[in-house]
Amino acid sequence: MDDYIKWIQETLTALGYDPGPVDGINGVRTETAVKKFQTDYHLKVDGMVGDCTHDALSAALNSPLAQVVERVPIALKNFTPDEFKCYCGCGLDVCEKLKGFAQNLRDYFGWPLVISSGARCPPVNRAEGGVPDSCHLTGEAFDGYFPGHMNEAVMQHMADFAVGQGIGVIRYPNQLFCHFQVYPRNSITY
Repeated sequence: MDDYIKWIQETLTALGYDPGPVDGINGVRTETAVKKFQTDYHLKVDGMVGDCTHDALSAALNSPLAQVVERVPIALKNFTPDEFKCYCGCGLDVCEKLKGFAQNLRDYFGWPLVISSGARCPPVNRAEGGVPDSCHLTGEAFDGYFPGHMNEAVMQHMADFAVGQGIGVIRYPNQLFCHFQVYPRNSITY
C-alpha cells in the first residue's frame, strides 16, 4: 500500500470521482479517475499525478469554490486560449498554474508578454532543439519575453517575480527571453 496513492484516491473520492477502493494501490480505476479529473481541469491527460495535477487536486480539495472554478480554464484577459498550446495542433497545453502565472507576470509589469514557446509534443520539442526531459513536454513550462523591454535588469526582475510566485525560471540573456517552469529553479544560461 502506498500512502500517496491512498491520498490521491481519498481526494478523488471527496471530489466526486470514482478511483475504486481506497487501498493505496494504483489500479485501472484510479488511473481512469485521474484521467477524468485531468480532463475536467484542463490538464495534460496521462493518468499520472505530476506537479500540476497534484496542485489541482490540492486546490480542489482545499477550496469549496475550486470544484466549480477550477473546471473552467483560468480567465486569461491578455492571452488567447491556444497561445500556450503546442503549435503542431496535437492539443498539448500548458498547465493552468503556469497560465495564471503568465497573466500575473503580464499584469505586474504592464507590458504585453509574448509566449515564444509553450507546451511541446516530442516531435516539436526535437525540432526546437529541446532537451529530452524538457518540462515543455508535460505542459509544465513556457518561454516568454516582453518585446522592446528585454535586458538583464528586466530579466532579473522577471526572475525575482517568478521565484516569489513559486515558479522556476531560467534566464537566457543572450537570447533575451526567460523560461518559466513548475519546478523550482533559478539560473542563467548563456
